Amino acid sequence: MKPHGKFMIIALLAAAFCFSLSFSVARADDDEQGGNIGGTEDLDVQVQMTPTSAAPAGSSIKLELQANDDDGGTQTDLELNEQGLPAGTYTVSVTLKSNGSTVQLGTFTIASGITEAEIKFSNQDEGENENDGDEIELPFPASVNPFDIATVSVSNSSGVVLFTADLTKVTTMTATLSANIAGTPGSTDPGATGSAVLNATALHSKPTGSVQISGQGLPISTPLNVTINGMPSNVRRASTSSMGTASIMITPKGRTATIASGVNLLQIKNVTLSNKSGSVLLSFKF
Repeated sequence: MKPHGKFMIIALLAAAFCFSLSFSVARADDDEQGGNIGGTEDLDVQVQMTPTSAAPAGSSIKLELQANDDDGGTQTDLELNEQGLPAGTYTVSVTLKSNGSTVQLGTFTIASGITEAEIKFSNQDEGENENDGDEIELPFPASVNPFDIATVSVSNSSGVVLFTADLTKVTTMTATLSANIAGTPGSTDPGATGSAVLNATALHSKPTGSVQISGQGLPISTPLNVTINGMPSNVRRASTSSMGTASIMITPKGRTATIASGVNLLQIKNVTLSNKSGSVLLSFKF
């Protein structure tokens, strides 16, 4: 009876471990960039916001978003440099790529006599909630992942949208995205390791750059499938070496400059290496 009881305890502990592991993997697969990553990721976007028909004549807003994610700890600065907005209170809202929801970042007030101002939303301790007339500092909400922002809008006190910016349309902005991500091994080769290095740039054009994937401790001389965001990548032939290593360069292809069907370098969320049977050998979350 005692050996049987010991066996039951071991089995229960093993089951608990497996449940914990699957829960962690499920949380990591959040269908968005940033967040709970293993490594570093940097984003820099600059775009001139588009005025609507309701925007005051002669007014303009330039937007800059800078974000850094270091192993899940994110630093964010979102700046709006406005010119020509009349005195009043304005609301800044964003929509999210992951679920399409709208989130209000906050409100700012332009005082009478101010012809231009810099409004900065930040989650860094720089004296948030300060208003020096032409320099306004506000907290960036902890609940918003800056890498998940699809659009930004500025509305007046009546709720009328005056300016918009679509951060998913790379041809309207300049953007850079870089990352150095550690790989997560699959269940068949728990000792596998690897890294993914991403460098992407868009200057009012389709993104250019590359993703360099490396892996060690993989099955030897094994053909690989490379998927990006769940879609087959444009890498046609990939395999591990006789030493169980892999080195794969992914670059944009064709007129669409994509790395997988409908996916450009700035849209990358995850990369998976699997064998021909579909078993995941190594994965990377951006």
